[in-house]
Amino acid sequence: MDLKAVKSLLEENATRTWNPLGVRESYCSKWAEGLNLPKKGDTLLYTGCLYQMIPYIQTFSGLLKRLEGLGPFISNLALTMGRLLNSLGVNITSIMGIVTSRGERERYFSILRRIANALKTAGVDFAYMKEEPYNGVLYHDLGMDELFREHVVRLAKKIRETGAKKVITVDPHTTYMLNYLIKEFVDDFDVEVVHYMDVLLERGYTPKVRGPKEVVIHDPCYLARWNGVIDQPRALLTKAGVRVREPEFSRKFTGCCGGPIESLFPSLSSKLARKRMEELKASGSPCFTVMCPICLTNFQREARELGVRVFDIMEVIE
Repeated sequence: MDLKAVKSLLEENATRTWNPLGVRESYCSKWAEGLNLPKKGDTLLYTGCLYQMIPYIQTFSGLLKRLEGLGPFISNLALTMGRLLNSLGVNITSIMGIVTSRGERERYFSILRRIANALKTAGVDFAYMKEEPYNGVLYHDLGMDELFREHVVRLAKKIRETGAKKVITVDPHTTYMLNYLIKEFVDDFDVEVVHYMDVLLERGYTPKVRGPKEVVIHDPCYLARWNGVIDQPRALLTKAGVRVREPEFSRKFTGCCGGPIESLFPSLSSKLARKRMEELKASGSPCFTVMCPICLTNFQREARELGVRVFDIMEVIE
């Protein structure tokens, strides 16, 4: 696999849409339809567009995995064709993501709506961005530093335009990026960043169980190790009456789900995901709960073969 060709394809998508997989910002904000949220306010709920991108990530990594099996000549030829189509304004990954089942796309919008509704129930007033940008973290992970700099400078500007003094995040990567990475490139990004689970617990939110009553919990690397969000999901699950099983490796010693290398090495990513899922399954529950869209994506690819079900935490409680 020509890694330079893959990165070039991602960069060309970003040049056209500010998204590595060609996902439009208008699509990223569809989760908020019907919620009657303001577009300006002191507090902003920013999703980072990762949940919305799950069908596109699955499509892209699936294509790369199939190309890996065809040998370097065919895979490089296919990538060249993809770049040619991109130059003509035709994004194959984007088209395939759109034609995934409506129910699948709605699932990820629903997770975000449940987060928003939980915050509203807890008495939190917040705005959203009508044209919601991707968080840009993949560019950093792949060493595309100049593209990352351009992206986060624009993102900071768009956040400022909402008037927000506080940003509520929904995933580990966006939380980490806004708390740490963006400050390397934007000097005056003086905005408080807080994960939605911290907000819910601070407001005394009492969730109800809506999914399985027993789960084994997987701590996303960035959530546990960098953002310190460890006890919060356990507290919410316990308050809802869900029994939480702990795998052998958990909390700050959690195992990797295989992301974000699914964008370059999908076969290796699958092997890592399977290894971690076998560790989780050994805890005695066939139901896994995660708090990260990347973990959700990678685990779902292997779930059927392992005979398990994977839920986002907001599919277990509400």
